[in-house]
Amino acid sequence: MITKRNACSILLSLCMIFWLTACSSLNLGQGNQSDGTSTSNTYYPTKFRDLEVPNELTIDTSKTLYVNTNSFAGGIVYMTGRLEVGSLTDFFVRTMQQNGWKLNGEAHYKNVLMAFTKPNKNCMITIYEGELGSSTKVYAYMTEDLAAGGGSGSGGL
Repeated sequence: MITKRNACSILLSLCMIFWLTACSSLNLGQGNQSDGTSTSNTYYPTKFRDLEVPNELTIDTSKTLYVNTNSFAGGIVYMTGRLEVGSLTDFFVRTMQQNGWKLNGEAHYKNVLMAFTKPNKNCMITIYEGELGSSTKVYAYMTEDLAAGGGSGSGGL
């Protein structure tokens, strides 16, 4: 029997697969930490210029993946930190909009799923509440269709 929790897990997995495979191209470039939208309490991951992250989140490079081809760039950034889900949600909604992203939808339960878009770009952020004193987990899934944007493979998120 499928429970609500299992159904949500299946739905989230399907959404992640769709987002990662739907676009045929993405390009990742070097990060930009001085574009005017950052404060001293935030940074941009090296390969994702459009994703502002609070300093309290640490990127786990062993669980982070970057993909770069002639027509597609993207990847998954895995981060952890001791932050509340609500404050992280507010942070990402605010900073993503400041960086030109449009919030297209969100789902909240114990965890949070947010979907953002820009022309030829998609970003899905999931925030998982830490259990029994463990760190909060954040996944950011980024895609950019370089072919649709007329990119040459040298641009970046």
